Amino acid sequence: MKRIILVMFTVLLVSAIIFGGCAKPAEPTTPTEPTTPTEPVKPIEWTFAGFAPPVARSIVETTAWTKDLEEATGGRLKVTIFAAESLVKQAGLFDAAASGLCDLSHPIVTANPERFPINQFQNVLMVFQGTPELGYTYISLYNKYKEMRDELLPTKVIFFLGIGGRNLISKEKPLQTLEDLKGVKMASTSKWETEGWDALGAVVLPLTVTEVYHALETAIIGAYPTDWNRVNLWKLHEVTKYRTDNINFNMGGFPLVLNIESYNKLPEDIKRIFDEVTDPMELSIRATENWDGDNADSIVKIKEFDKKVGNPEWYWLPDDERERWLEVVWPLNEAIADEMTKKGLPGKAILEDVVAFAEEYRQSK
Repeated sequence: MKRIILVMFTVLLVSAIIFGGCAKPAEPTTPTEPTTPTEPVKPIEWTFAGFAPPVARSIVETTAWTKDLEEATGGRLKVTIFAAESLVKQAGLFDAAASGLCDLSHPIVTANPERFPINQFQNVLMVFQGTPELGYTYISLYNKYKEMRDELLPTKVIFFLGIGGRNLISKEKPLQTLEDLKGVKMASTSKWETEGWDALGAVVLPLTVTEVYHALETAIIGAYPTDWNRVNLWKLHEVTKYRTDNINFNMGGFPLVLNIESYNKLPEDIKRIFDEVTDPMELSIRATENWDGDNADSIVKIKEFDKKVGNPEWYWLPDDERERWLEVVWPLNEAIADEMTKKGLPGKAILEDVVAFAEEYRQSK
């Protein structure tokens, strides 16, 4: 029995050797190339330059829009915000965006009427009753008039932030009648607004809002026509005593402009997303409505301050007195429109449209 088992084992062993030796040798394996990690797509990076502090509505609205863009593009388009003149001074904001020094900016175009004549219509005197009316009117004019779009080349308007009605703060005396305005020193950088206050008897110095606090504190000027949000933002109530409301002398604001080449260089898919996220009319109305909310909050804060320090109650300009002011300044609106018309610009037509668009928005609400 043992011999049988031994024979069988020997046969199996020999078979394994024979068949193993006849087996096809294994093909040598080719080493695989090391895997290179996929590099993340580098985002397109834009810069925005503004003059206001980060808490200002203009910066808040711009930041919100850029965040929407970043989210919608999956982070492929990012905008870095430079507020408070940290990248470009106020006077150079348009040229910075136009030249490509930055991609986006908030220029004060009303400070340069010779270069931006049609944009002065945002400062038309005593027409607008609310800030969203101005935002709606500005974008409507921008869409309708090629001359206005051409003025802002090589940039395009993303949205317009309207700044509410100019009322009065003063230091030495209340300003309640047309006669009270005679000889009072004020500040403005808008030619249209300046001529309006001049017609009412005031003396206007060309100072920007960043210079006004010191000018009021040192009595270089005795009053300042502005909105309540700006009063609170720049702490101008701390160096004045009297408030006159219900004037809404003029409004104003500034567009958010984008360098056209920056836009044109976007990949088509990102450009499509950009257009979907960016509706100038919708953004303008949203921004101005939010600005109105800020303005209401500012009124509360200024009145609390006035009560605390013992300043007089606010004065509400009666409608009949406001009408006296309007009668003085309305011919100036017409004269400026006529002057533009003589230069080949559609001045008269635009003035008519300003009044019509403001009323159209008013009725739609």
